[in-house]
Amino acid sequence: MRGRVSPLMLLLGILVLASVSATHAKSPYRKTENPCAQRCLQSCQQEPDDLKQKACESRCTKLEYDPRCVYDTGATNQRHPPGERTRGRQPGDYDDDRRQPRREEGGRWGPAEPREREREEDWRQPREDWRRPSHQQPRKIRPEGREGEQEWGTPGSEVREETSRNNPFYFPSRRFSTRYGNQNGRIRVLQRFDQRSKQFQNLQNHRIVQIEARPNTLVLPKHADADNILVIQQGQATVTVANGNNRKSFNLDEGHALRIPSGFISYILNRHDNQNLRVAKISMPVNTPGQFEDFFPASSRDQSSYLQGFSRNTLEAAFNAEFNEIRRVLLEENAGGEQEERGQRRRSTRSSDNEGVIVKVSKEHVQELTKHAKSVSKKGSEEEDIPNPINLRDGEPDLSNNFGRLFEVKPDKKNPQLQDLDMMLTCVEIKEGALMLPHFNSKAMLIVVVNKGTGNLELVAVRKEQQQRGRREQQWEEEEEDEEEEGSNREVRRYTARLKEGDVFIMPAAHPVAINASSELHLLGFGINAENNHRIFLAGDKDNVIDQIETQAKDLAFPGSGEQVEKLIKNQRESHFVSARPQSQSPSSPEKEDQEEENQGGKGPLLSILKAFN
Repeated sequence: MRGRVSPLMLLLGILVLASVSATHAKSPYRKTENPCAQRCLQSCQQEPDDLKQKACESRCTKLEYDPRCVYDTGATNQRHPPGERTRGRQPGDYDDDRRQPRREEGGRWGPAEPREREREEDWRQPREDWRRPSHQQPRKIRPEGREGEQEWGTPGSEVREETSRNNPFYFPSRRFSTRYGNQNGRIRVLQRFDQRSKQFQNLQNHRIVQIEARPNTLVLPKHADADNILVIQQGQATVTVANGNNRKSFNLDEGHALRIPSGFISYILNRHDNQNLRVAKISMPVNTPGQFEDFFPASSRDQSSYLQGFSRNTLEAAFNAEFNEIRRVLLEENAGGEQEERGQRRRSTRSSDNEGVIVKVSKEHVQELTKHAKSVSKKGSEEEDIPNPINLRDGEPDLSNNFGRLFEVKPDKKNPQLQDLDMMLTCVEIKEGALMLPHFNSKAMLIVVVNKGTGNLELVAVRKEQQQRGRREQQWEEEEEDEEEEGSNREVRRYTARLKEGDVFIMPAAHPVAINASSELHLLGFGINAENNHRIFLAGDKDNVIDQIETQAKDLAFPGSGEQVEKLIKNQRESHFVSARPQSQSPSSPEKEDQEEENQGGKGPLLSILKAFN
């Protein structure tokens, strides 16, 4: 009788256990001061299984002391600062938007309010909220590095902004790697364009090289398996080019350009006593796309002589001399006491730090190397195998006003050295506080080197909408090959970058670009596929393509009437270069504000591209 349990007691025990279980399942989540962890705990309450709920709460507890788990509960649609990486998937995040977080209202669990739900979505994907319903107000965009200014983006225009960090068109100077360098200077090569983005596959055979040399130094003779065009960015140089039966030396100053054909030996002398020499060079390999090699006839600390690659018998037969003599004179290998004595004499005039491809030279050497050099003004036969230099600033500028000027050398019969490569050279000078109006090149793909000053770049691209979220960092490398997939959405993106000396950026053909100079800005451009290229502006008094659109077409394309568009275009009296500050800073009239609201629902892709500059 003692071990028997009455049915009543058994029933009461079952009820007590069920009550305890229900109480535990509905127990309120643990409070925490970390809003991110608190939201995670809230989401755990939706788990129907008790064990899964406990596991979820355990994972959320770890977020309480995670410094990355931060959220401003007082802001709506709070976005991460430009360039900040997005957080990974955290406990409580859902892939299905139908499962929304719930909040407590009067002891009951109900759906979250729209604003709270919007914050939760923004927390899960902080940099992917670029699309907004057309009924919402315009969102403010603060581009990276533009403190104190606010710019607007129009809802429904599908304009997403990409700053320098995610800008595939922009190559900061740190993306150069040093190939040769010592205390006398260095030679740097920019990373391959096609490795940054698949969009630049047509540039896989073009490399940008920068040469920097101190006063009275010489870049030793070499040849390369690449065609080269060099431009003097700063200083005074004497460049010598030679082939098997000819040699020419040229005195080049800032703005002078010279083509060095593949396989021709060249060497560069900085003949100035106090000023450093800077040279920008574009190389086009002829063997392997995107890769070129330098071949030095003489050995140095950085590079061995290519003559060392031949056998002893070949060298003796080639030079008709004893191998010891060849080794002592050309190869400078250890050849006994006489070679050691000569090495000591050489070290007395050439220090160990000077053992490289850029060497210090004496005044006597400078005089001898420049004695037979010609100036750029001397004209030569176009049929000569060594091309003559080009002066980028020769004659009147192609475009010019008080805010800037542009010089351009096109590939034509006057410049056969460029016509053969289908390239053009462009030199742009923008005054401080001026803007080069939005424009694009019809055919040429421009590689631009920042020669001097600072500024801001805005480039507009139209791309297929990324279908998978969270791949922003790699979207250019992993972009789908089938760009013309039926039904794929297109979006307008604005890419911005802060420009400084030594940076490089790409202007693809047909992509609108605007450049703002925060200090006097000098740019050097190498144009690829330049034959029959046209530079087309989107604003200004002259060369404005929008002004060429017929009034009836304007009326159908833009939210305003054709007459209103033509009247707006006439507001700008300058062309090509203008003041970066709008002429009128007065507040808008009510009629203008109404018109702006109407413009927010603009029609057509052309309007979306124009709004990306705002």
